[in-house]
Amino acid sequence: MRKPHAWKATLPAIAMAFVPVQFAQAENYIIDSKRTEVRFSYVMAFATQRGRFSRVEGNLEFDERAPQKSQVFAKIATASVETGQPIIDDTLKGAEFFNAKAAPTLTFRSRSVKSTDADTAQITGDMTINGITKPVTLDVTLTKHENPALKYSKGRKRFVGKTKISRSAFKMTSYADMVADEIGIEIDAIVRPKR
Repeated sequence: MRKPHAWKATLPAIAMAFVPVQFAQAENYIIDSKRTEVRFSYVMAFATQRGRFSRVEGNLEFDERAPQKSQVFAKIATASVETGQPIIDDTLKGAEFFNAKAAPTLTFRSRSVKSTDADTAQITGDMTINGITKPVTLDVTLTKHENPALKYSKGRKRFVGKTKISRSAFKMTSYADMVADEIGIEIDAIVRPKR
């Protein structure tokens, strides 16, 4: 009986070498609107004042093996601004500041990601406020936010991004003699895997 040629014996192994390898892909996350807010701070009359936006939505596309390929998008309802002082809230929603009627959303869309450590990165992107788009860079941390006792918390992460902007760059120049130009912004979000 003739023995099979050696190349026939190795044919299956050669064929397997040409089977496409399944690489890990970026995972998609959705912002948990009920557990997310965008906070801001500013100096008025030498005292730091704070406020927040309570209606936030968006998504995170996170590639653990190649973080630089990750993407972030957040959309904030400007009418959801809250400072605890109704008079100030109405002023901020008005045409002199966030102009909630003409510009109902404030957005951030990432353009590039640079890892700075295992859980941190700098994300550069476009922020649109009052209908004006400017580049900004967020200092970001992304950490696990799971609770083994809670079934629906599996795979969740906490995303925190901080930056500073000049309000005058977005045509918010009113009360310049009382309110500083620099505004601190912090996105504090819980994101859940998209299923």
